[in-house]
Amino acid sequence: SRLILLQSVRKLEKEFGNKLGNERSNAYPAVTRGSCIYKYFPTADERLLEYDIDKVVYEQRSQFQKILIVHSRSLGNLLLLDDLQNLSESDLIYTETLMQRGKENYQGKEIVILGGGDGALLHELLKEEPKYIVMIEIDELVMKAASKYLRSCCGDVLDTLKGDNYEIVVDDCVNVLNTYIQQGKSFDYIFGDLTDIPISSNPQGETWDFIRSILSLSMEVLKPEGKYMTHGNGASCPDSLKMFERQLTSLKVPVEFSKCKAFVPSFMEDWVFYQIWKKNY
Repeated sequence: SRLILLQSVRKLEKEFGNKLGNERSNAYPAVTRGSCIYKYFPTADERLLEYDIDKVVYEQRSQFQKILIVHSRSLGNLLLLDDLQNLSESDLIYTETLMQRGKENYQGKEIVILGGGDGALLHELLKEEPKYIVMIEIDELVMKAASKYLRSCCGDVLDTLKGDNYEIVVDDCVNVLNTYIQQGKSFDYIFGDLTDIPISSNPQGETWDFIRSILSLSMEVLKPEGKYMTHGNGASCPDSLKMFERQLTSLKVPVEFSKCKAFVPSFMEDWVFYQIWKKNY
């Protein structure tokens, strides 16, 4: 519990300001330190957010990342990967915007999901009557945690690795995409539900190399009239988004793209999503 309320802090701030003759002063809510409950996480452009988190639901470190699920009084359970907000029970808008629900027709289509370990995208796409979906997720521990603690998002799709019209492949998506290229397979839609676009001064480094590799491989297994759907980053990071768009112009296969944004509750900000297709289709 807090020793002093913001109302009292504002009163003190006003009294000190008057006595010191300050023209400008501000009072801020207290930052809670030393708590065993995680409450503070960043926006895309690294501003600090405080959440109404009241308990830790799940915490584990896998071979690939730190997995944390906390409970928020306003958002429900919230999944964080390496301390970055990933998905909450209030974030249906994220999934629906990524898949452009109501604008794209998935009926009878063959689809690949790269990542998507929380199962939400797979769960929602299956409602659209696709022909078949392959989800490729490297971290099985994320799926196990989501199947138990994010069930309102993923339903029962993570309970088994294979259903009537979908399968989950536990592997590195780069390996699987290369295999698809060798086999001559192609798909109507590919979803890049992987890492966010990095915040950096230039498009260099391991993450940028990974993004370029995924884009290039995906274009090779995408049908001529197909689409690659992905999330970008916060609308508060325009330079990073422009950097990503420049990468699209340098792909071996010429592409065009559109983008849109939506306010995602657990991110507490607008998020940008991309739809990419081969030029002339």
